[in-house]
Amino acid sequence: MTSPEKSLLAAELVLGLLPPQEQADGLRAVARDPELAGEMAFWQSRFIGFMGPVEEEVPSPQVFDALQARLFGEAPRRSFWQEILAPENRGLLVLVLAVKLGVLALLLYALF
Repeated sequence: MTSPEKSLLAAELVLGLLPPQEQADGLRAVARDPELAGEMAFWQSRFIGFMGPVEEEVPSPQVFDALQARLFGEAPRRSFWQEILAPENRGLLVLVLAVKLGVLALLLYALF
């Protein structure tokens, strides 16, 4: 691993940006590699001002979906009503409404 890669890994470890398995692997690598341990100490000293007590807050599902879409190009999930009223489903919606009105008209005709 080159020095810039070690520096990047150390910064990611200090900031807690890695998934749990990679975080554990990285911490094991720090224990084995003195240069990586030095990089980690450097980044800890640089980020010490940001390391104050911060409460963890979970974003709302809408915020998470919007971030996923922006970062990875995934379309945000739509609710049931958004799915029904979507432009690509409007033809089917009109057809269903027309059939329902026809059935309602037949029932009214049969009753009166």
